[in-house]
Amino acid sequence: MNKVLINQLVYFKRVNIPKYIEANIQLIALKHLDLADMGKLRDRVEGDLYYSSLRNDIFSEYAFENLIGLRKFDWDKRTKKNYSRKKYIFEDKMLNLIVFVGDSLPKFSADHVSNCIFVYVNTDSRVLVSGLATKSMIDEVVAENNSKIIEYTDFKTLIEYGSVDDLVVKME
Repeated sequence: MNKVLINQLVYFKRVNIPKYIEANIQLIALKHLDLADMGKLRDRVEGDLYYSSLRNDIFSEYAFENLIGLRKFDWDKRTKKNYSRKKYIFEDKMLNLIVFVGDSLPKFSADHVSNCIFVYVNTDSRVLVSGLATKSMIDEVVAENNSKIIEYTDFKTLIEYGSVDDLVVKME
């Protein structure tokens, strides 16, 4: 885990992912790629990359939705082959999840993100979900750095939240 991230763990909440979630993701990946078993998937480089990406996306969504108390995780939409994560919209306020893994910290373009939450997916089915970075915080970083490309390390603090209602109040 990146040293900067370790020093900022105070801004993250840990969510453990149940084992059945990974089993469901494996079934979805096999269905999408029309393969019989995980052995065949791992034999193909692109299959393994697809599975890893799908796993990271679904883990991040599950952890975030679980953390804010959304009622039921929607597996139906995630089993569709053309599914791609959309921005979350709560009371006309948009929110992006910015997912990252390994030692690299995320970068993103301020043109494509309003409010955001960083999600670190660990290989051992633990996910760390950050506090909120609001649009005004992002705009402030753009002005300070004179660049539209923002890195996780550009944020000095993140805003804590406890539920979807709490999150909506704090978003812009």
